[in-house]
Amino acid sequence: MIVGLAGLAGTVGTVLMTPGSPDAGIWPDRSRESSYRDLLAFGAAFHVVRTRAVDIPTDGRLVDAAIAGMVASLDRHSRYLTATEFRRLDEQNTGTYAGIGLEVEAGGRVRSTLPGAPAARAGLKPGTVIVRIDGDAVEDLGVDQVADRLRGEPGSTARLQIVQTEAPAPVEVIMTREWLPLHPIRIRVFDAIAYIGVDHFDEFTIGRLVSAVATLKNRIGRDRLRGFVVDLRGNPGGLVVQAVAVAGAFLGHGEIVRLVGRGPDKVERFALDGTGGDLIDGLPLVLLVDGGTASAAEIVAGALQDHRRATVIGTRTYGKGAVQTTYAHRDGRGLRLTTAWVVTPAGRSVEGNGIEPDREVPPDGMAAEDGGRPPERPYGNGGSLQDGIVEDGLIDPTRDRQLTASLRYLRAAGQGGGLIQRNDPIARR
Repeated sequence: MIVGLAGLAGTVGTVLMTPGSPDAGIWPDRSRESSYRDLLAFGAAFHVVRTRAVDIPTDGRLVDAAIAGMVASLDRHSRYLTATEFRRLDEQNTGTYAGIGLEVEAGGRVRSTLPGAPAARAGLKPGTVIVRIDGDAVEDLGVDQVADRLRGEPGSTARLQIVQTEAPAPVEVIMTREWLPLHPIRIRVFDAIAYIGVDHFDEFTIGRLVSAVATLKNRIGRDRLRGFVVDLRGNPGGLVVQAVAVAGAFLGHGEIVRLVGRGPDKVERFALDGTGGDLIDGLPLVLLVDGGTASAAEIVAGALQDHRRATVIGTRTYGKGAVQTTYAHRDGRGLRLTTAWVVTPAGRSVEGNGIEPDREVPPDGMAAEDGGRPPERPYGNGGSLQDGIVEDGLIDPTRDRQLTASLRYLRAAGQGGGLIQRNDPIARR
């Protein structure tokens, strides 16, 4: 299937990982009922366990465990989702949530705050400890439980008792929850080089990317701008259709990805139709990747590397080349099944292999072969938030070896000392 991506900000083809595909139409054909006779063995085992096991399990728990085991046996990515897990996956894909804008660690310690969100406006910052939420103690709650308590309906209030690092006496703050971006795009200017951090691919990614590029072009000035760094480190993936749009934004033509499904005739090809343009006008581009770069993020890295549109710097990516479709059940649970494998334009299979960088640069304090992620870079209170874009003032190249290498490379390229090839024919790899 050839999909035209001329209008990248708004017109990209079918969503390949849906928040909730209908379960109608996936049930087996009655003519094939003989294939399901082994389910009689399951029924017998289910009866024995529920009537004779020394611990008395609920029927629902047994069914959940049976489905989870069946799906887990397929491949390392397919899984069964409880209703809670399904809601969280849906939230990840839609890219927004109602809350106060912070991340917490175990014990209620604030890990980071979102600039411009209610928590940041109220003075919370990394290191602040949340003692109580709406009167309930936090110390014995897990991270997910604390996050659930902090979220709620937009317009509702959250009453927190907190302890700041510089003031040991607890104080109470009241904040109003509001809609916030779950995965804002981070931007920063380093002299004449633009930095964009993409932490996930949700429904808003391509629109925010287009806006971020326009903002950075205006700020630096087109005549001074030397190039872009797009940081995909730690990006676990997300919606494949958004990854296709992001890769296409930097390409003028050519194939972006092949999705190889069940059977030799089940191959979907996503390619530019030749009418689109390069969002950054052919300027040099560096992609930062690491062992946490996975799935949809690897589609972007593979496409831009194969077309020689970008130089990939960092460590080998994770190697999750699975396209997953999510099927929703009426009771809120669901299945997340691998329905295709990702192959790059040059024919490289991503699953288990990952994307090898053009220039391998290990993160600070870690060996190259570890392929691990650098320390997390919390937003803290640096910068501001506007339309899902964070002005991240806390990014520090002096503490980030990979970012330093990228900036050095682009500066050399701007002086004619680097080799930047722009959408040349696919390299033979």
